[in-house]
Amino acid sequence: MRNKIAVLQLSFLSIAAISIFFGGCGTRDRERAAVTVAIEGDIDTFNPLFAREIVAGEINDLIFPRLIHPEFNATQGSLEFAPFLAKSWESSNGQRDVTFHLRTDFRWSDSVAVTARDVRFSFELYGDTIVASVRQSAVQNFRRTNGKLEVGKSIDVLNDSTIVFHFEQARPGQLFDVGLPIIPAHIFSGIPRNEIRTSLHNKAPTTAGPFAIARWNPLQEVVLSPSRFPYEPFTPKLSQLVFKILPDYRTRVEQLISGEVDVVSGLRLEEADLPSRYPSITIISTVGRDYDFIGWNNIDPETYTQTAGREIKPHPLFGSSRVRRALTMAINRREIVKAYLGEHGQEAIGGVSPLFRWAYNDTLQPLPFDKAQAASILQKEGWRDSNGDGILDKHGMKFSFTLNLASGNQLRNLMATVIQQQLKDVKIEMKIEQVERGTFWNNLMQRSYDAWFAGFSVPLQMQLDDLWGSDLKKYPFNLAGFRHPRVDAILAEVRTLSDETEGASLWKEFQTIVYDEQPYTFLFWINNITGVRTRVQGTHIGILGTTHNAWEWRVETAQTQ
Repeated sequence: MRNKIAVLQLSFLSIAAISIFFGGCGTRDRERAAVTVAIEGDIDTFNPLFAREIVAGEINDLIFPRLIHPEFNATQGSLEFAPFLAKSWESSNGQRDVTFHLRTDFRWSDSVAVTARDVRFSFELYGDTIVASVRQSAVQNFRRTNGKLEVGKSIDVLNDSTIVFHFEQARPGQLFDVGLPIIPAHIFSGIPRNEIRTSLHNKAPTTAGPFAIARWNPLQEVVLSPSRFPYEPFTPKLSQLVFKILPDYRTRVEQLISGEVDVVSGLRLEEADLPSRYPSITIISTVGRDYDFIGWNNIDPETYTQTAGREIKPHPLFGSSRVRRALTMAINRREIVKAYLGEHGQEAIGGVSPLFRWAYNDTLQPLPFDKAQAASILQKEGWRDSNGDGILDKHGMKFSFTLNLASGNQLRNLMATVIQQQLKDVKIEMKIEQVERGTFWNNLMQRSYDAWFAGFSVPLQMQLDDLWGSDLKKYPFNLAGFRHPRVDAILAEVRTLSDETEGASLWKEFQTIVYDEQPYTFLFWINNITGVRTRVQGTHIGILGTTHNAWEWRVETAQTQ
């Protein structure tokens, strides 16, 4: 049976690779209205239950419906919501219940109607521990029965177009929680829950968003075309939206210049002046949502793996907050920002973005770069170069580790080399290993690395349980295994507030704790510098992502003739 499944998988992926079209248009004029976005790596999954990378998430937001659509109010530093699948909604029962009234014109790509039952089923999967979605935390505030969370009993389907969500308590994050992509119940209900992660439907999904998948050539491109069911005002103005996979950075830039691609995000600082040399290119620099960090595994990965998470011990190198503090002080973050980012980045102190003006703790200053103090802290922690080989040791163990990072990001690779030398100055040996992107994230989510170089794009709602909650099985994005009872208490308390801004003092306390504990070495908030060909108009590239509202993108008529 397993061999038959393998053959089916091979056949299915082969069909995808030879580009069978599900939609789109073949005329020359329509082809000229296509826009191509360059991306670093392939898509890990087209199932929002499991998508971990930003681009996969952005694509899923275009091909699956959501109840509501987010927009960010930069002036207030808060998220707002507009109708999408839900045309309206209202709260009741002290704001603990929210009733959504759905549009009836949405269709899955196989022509089956999208109904409230798809919505309830999707959230059942998000909350099912057997499915093990990376977004399980979204359902944690749903109503409980005798203290037990049963998502299906927290959602009432009144009819095909009316659905009621019941929450344990009123809180500002309710609309954020229910804003996840919806997947088709008639496709996934027949698959055992423990097999959904490996389903072939994750590679060739049944969709119902503004766009549909026209073809996917693995390691080459993902091509979206407008859904054959138009949903005003979300009907795309493009014939195709192409995500072209170009792992090499220089190739992405060269193809932006040549016009082979239209949009490239993640440009380096030196490319910020491209418009002065190429008037057909414009630059968009977006601030505030993305940060890069060096991750220190706070827990011993071997013990965690061997006991399936039942036993947690401090990491032999990074289990001490004082050692982590010394590591941060040994790294010259300010010079890294100055040398590599300039005006397009700022030094970071923690995981709350300055974007959230009301929650950001601006009284905290970055730890100083101080090699002498870092060395002193390490010595007090028992780390000494006892044999004169230039590497600290303690109880016969050298302070030596490997820093893992995903391949294809040359900026991080350059910075890793700088950090390697700076740690060497305090007698710490750091090796660097680049890992294929998919393998890197798989290993990282399994907590198998000691240290890593990565980045996060923070949620636009001040809901950080996923990143900081102590239950490491429930919150897989707490990559460092950081556990702190007061942080858990703060996360629980802010969930009880009816007005998000009431939690400002709690969030500032949270930042102070993280600052003291240094579970990561936060390096910088980095602007996303995006190059866009001027032929592409109507983009909303910003903190909500590169392809946010991509159905509004258009190509200038004069340049398509």
